[in-house]
Amino acid sequence: MRTFDLRKELRTLSSVLFGTALIVVAIAFFIDPVKLYTGGVSGLSQLIVNVVEDATGGAFKINLGILIYGFQIPLLIFGWFKLSRRFIVYTILSVTLTAFFLALPIGYAVMGTDTLGSALAGGGLLGIGNGILLRVGASSGGTTIPFQYLSLKTGKSVGLYQIAFNAAIILLAGFRFGLPIAVYTIVSQMMNSVVIDKIHTAYNFMKLEIVTDAADDVLAALAQRLPHGVTVVEATGLYSLQSKKMLYTIISVHEMNTYVNLIREIDPKSFIVMTGVDGVRGNFKKKFIK
Repeated sequence: MRTFDLRKELRTLSSVLFGTALIVVAIAFFIDPVKLYTGGVSGLSQLIVNVVEDATGGAFKINLGILIYGFQIPLLIFGWFKLSRRFIVYTILSVTLTAFFLALPIGYAVMGTDTLGSALAGGGLLGIGNGILLRVGASSGGTTIPFQYLSLKTGKSVGLYQIAFNAAIILLAGFRFGLPIAVYTIVSQMMNSVVIDKIHTAYNFMKLEIVTDAADDVLAALAQRLPHGVTVVEATGLYSLQSKKMLYTIISVHEMNTYVNLIREIDPKSFIVMTGVDGVRGNFKKKFIK
């Protein structure tokens, strides 16, 4: 049974809190005040808030944070049963904090009427925040949860589903509030996507090549914990001329930290190479996000 690593969980908690703080700052001080839109549930909630406010002449306003949390609850319940509990617990924490702070009257346009600057800064901060969350095995919730699940089931990119959903938000916002809003929202979301890819990864799958002196122990652990097949290749060290074994496997990018940490626990001296893979064909069984 795997032991609880307090130090690792504290690092993860710190990263989740920092990433969430960046997301809140991006939405409250750059994106929402200039009527631009994020993607996913937050973007949909913003659109509903703005449409209702515009339709009633400002007489009726919906609290953004409360609406976001209302949409998040069924998605979090879905994730609790379909994805790993660790992933969902940290995601619930991020979602709750984000909704709480967005429910408060704290937002204002830091960059004034500079919509382009707000779009770039807000998109960049969103990308950093989301990238940090994904890197430590969490997310900001919303459509990320079902899209992660669909990605693991179909092998298609999470980004593909996000693009389709966000495109609908952009089209509706542009139709209701004008083309400039749609264009600047696209700029913000593109910045967000680019930064996430730089911090996390642009790939859906990773190739792991592991050279280890404890191949049998590593194989036993992987067979118990993870469902992907592993190929074993006999190898020889160039300088030591000692016989070693190289393990080769393809994993989902969301399992990368789990694999690497598990291998390092068994053999701290193992040599691990991680390479991005554009796609996989064949019998590749997928597992829940870790």
